Amino acid sequence: MFKNVIALAAALLCGAASATTTSLELSKDGSGQWSASFSATASGNNSFTLDLSSLGAGWSNFSLSSLIVTANFSGNRGYDVTAVTLDGHTLTPTVNVSYPGLFGADVWTQGQQSLSAGLHTLAVSGDLVGGNVGFTGSLSITAQPVPEPESYALMLAGLGCIALAARRRLGR
Repeated sequence: MFKNVIALAAALLCGAASATTTSLELSKDGSGQWSASFSATASGNNSFTLDLSSLGAGWSNFSLSSLIVTANFSGNRGYDVTAVTLDGHTLTPTVNVSYPGLFGADVWTQGQQSLSAGLHTLAVSGDLVGGNVGFTGSLSITAQPVPEPESYALMLAGLGCIALAARRRLGR
């Protein structure tokens, strides 16, 4: 009985050790645009974290512009993607062709989607068919700058002028 408990604990520890999470590094592509690339060659669940809170307080209204995950295999080399999720929501494959032992191709995409500031988790599951060829992916994020207080003051002054003009017109 004690040996079974030890064996179970060792199996759980090995499984936990193989399930690593990789942080995605965003690079700024322009004003309000960031992108990241990712890849892995391990079978099973590959997790990636996306931290939008690190972009700074000057940005809001985050939007996922595109998310693409691709993989293929031929014979006994390559990778077969079986599932892709973003924050627990499963993406639908655009292309998912698999003929075991012969060839396969996978393309998983996600278009426009609103994202909140904070941590997001991307998980890609699949099987390494052979060799060290894995899957690749990329994502793009856009954001709107947070308006400065002067912008709000100018907008309120403009609304005040419109209200004053409307009131004068009604007074005639």
